[in-house]
Amino acid sequence: MNRESFDLLLNVTRNRLTRQNTILRNCLTPEKVLACGLLRLAHGNSYETIGPALNVGRTTAIEACQDVVEALYEFRNEYIKFPTTVAETMACIETFTDKSRLPNIAGAIDGTHIKIISPRDSAVDYFSRNQQHDFIIQAVADGKGLFLDFAAGYPGSLHDARVYRNSSLYQRASNEEILREPVERIGIRDIHPYLVGDSAYPISPWLMKPYPEATRDPGEITFNKELSSARVAIECAFGRLKSRWRILQKRLDSRITFSVKIAIACAVLHNFCTKIGDEWEDDFYDDDDDRRNEQNNDFMQDGEDIRELLKDSL
Repeated sequence: MNRESFDLLLNVTRNRLTRQNTILRNCLTPEKVLACGLLRLAHGNSYETIGPALNVGRTTAIEACQDVVEALYEFRNEYIKFPTTVAETMACIETFTDKSRLPNIAGAIDGTHIKIISPRDSAVDYFSRNQQHDFIIQAVADGKGLFLDFAAGYPGSLHDARVYRNSSLYQRASNEEILREPVERIGIRDIHPYLVGDSAYPISPWLMKPYPEATRDPGEITFNKELSSARVAIECAFGRLKSRWRILQKRLDSRITFSVKIAIACAVLHNFCTKIGDEWEDDFYDDDDDRRNEQNNDFMQDGEDIRELLKDSL
């Protein structure tokens, strides 16, 4: 991040990063504590490398990085918010108007895997189809790549659809706590805001997925293209997240609980920089799709009916 962004972030986190001097030595300034943490998150460098770079000891570098991660983690609910009001939802929908002709898209959902050291407990559960130990992040982004929802820590062996059904996002949507307004009239039916996801997710009134890839129906092909144009927002968001905060590209050797905090801290930084206009341009692209399909969805028929309406409207 640039210097201006660093200073703004320092103002936000200063109280949580300020330490007290002792009789034996003076403590690190908040500026240096934050610099240690950002250096670790941005490059994934070892503490042995970070310490000499900032003229601090290894233990001091570890403590500084932990403090930064904990401070950023505490801001997660302030910087990662799913829209709940009509105005907030409308703002999200507008970010997709220049990406897709599909109406009322409020967000794009997808998952990605973060490599971790083999955990002592439940190691088999965290061994994924990628032939590695990892945990899953499920996130929703708007058309600008801002994370609206970010849930991390699910065992890597789980299917994306199962992660989704076990998430608070699914519970809130199925209980009609979110994605209720504004409503758009298409034909004889009111269409509520909805998310777009890949074929791994179960279709429902609040989550649209593509038709089978083998389809030859022109209308279904058009629908798939428009949905893909919107869904790419979450893949690009993951790409920018991992290319800017490269610790997520490496194996995290901390305990799972702290590794999850690292991932969420990086998401907070991603949103912080996006909101203040500190953009990141990189060719890194994250496409971690799980194409296996799990059904068993009580809302499937209603979702398929809405998908047909949306297809016909194109």
